[in-house]
Amino acid sequence: MLHQQKEKAGSQEALLSELFARYYEHHGQHMKSAELIRLALRYWLDFYGDKTLAETANVTQQERFHNWLITSKGMKPNSAARIVSNGKTAINWAWKRGEIDHVPYFLPVKNIGVVPPRGRPLEIKEIVQMMEAANVPHLKSFIILMIATAARPDAVLDLTFDRCDFENGLLILNPTDRMQTKKYRPTVKMPDQIRPYLAKLQEQTNREYVVTYKDKKLASIKTAWKMARDKAGLDGQVNPYSLRHTLARHLRRSSVPAWEVAAQLGHKTRGVSTTEIYAPFDPTYLNQAKTAIDDFFCQFTCEYRVNSLVEILDDS
Repeated sequence: MLHQQKEKAGSQEALLSELFARYYEHHGQHMKSAELIRLALRYWLDFYGDKTLAETANVTQQERFHNWLITSKGMKPNSAARIVSNGKTAINWAWKRGEIDHVPYFLPVKNIGVVPPRGRPLEIKEIVQMMEAANVPHLKSFIILMIATAARPDAVLDLTFDRCDFENGLLILNPTDRMQTKKYRPTVKMPDQIRPYLAKLQEQTNREYVVTYKDKKLASIKTAWKMARDKAGLDGQVNPYSLRHTLARHLRRSSVPAWEVAAQLGHKTRGVSTTEIYAPFDPTYLNQAKTAIDDFFCQFTCEYRVNSLVEILDDS
């Protein structure tokens, strides 16, 4: 009995390489995903080398492993999570067969803050540079709508004029036939600065979508964006999401309440209640966020040296 306890106590000193070798020989190589398993275990061993199972339990070391997979190996977080999961499966297999006395805790990849948001925030002068470099009207409209809504790019490209509610001063970002997902599309207040711009844009065309190219809906803004960014001499971290992050930063700096910032950005995971459906019609709904966005537009038009957004439309 004493001998068994001693053997169990030392089981955490088993080499990771030996555990993985036995797992792959007796189980992994017979799986349909054998090659993926082999590659995943190779990543573990490339990083951990001859370390023991106990040494892999160190949380700081796990964070470094996750960071190494994402930054050094260029993996997306989901891919890195699969690599980690394959290694955990091999260790669980050893535990179920009594080779080790317990399985260490492994930190989920999603809890590691190693991946920055897509697109760095911009200064107003950089947005002006993008506007000046934009040689197509639809990119200018896109930039203005992104500022007005702080929405995700796809939501702006999907916006139709029938969801620009001038009477109630609302921009309804989610189409009626689209089911809400984790990337929630809220209804936001229409900033005062953009109201005449949208009205004139609607007068000038008979199109359905607000942002179009040759009167057709755009599937992506990436090509026009890249051309303007390169012409403006801005770095590769400047992408359409940069505008969303810029406005998020501006709202926080403007002391907009956290719940309003979250509502404006569509940070939502639960279902929509009847109360929430009618919330946009409350006169105080997102008022502070709207005021802050109008203030941003004032700074922007001043830097751009125009009196109003309509002036930009006239020059396009």
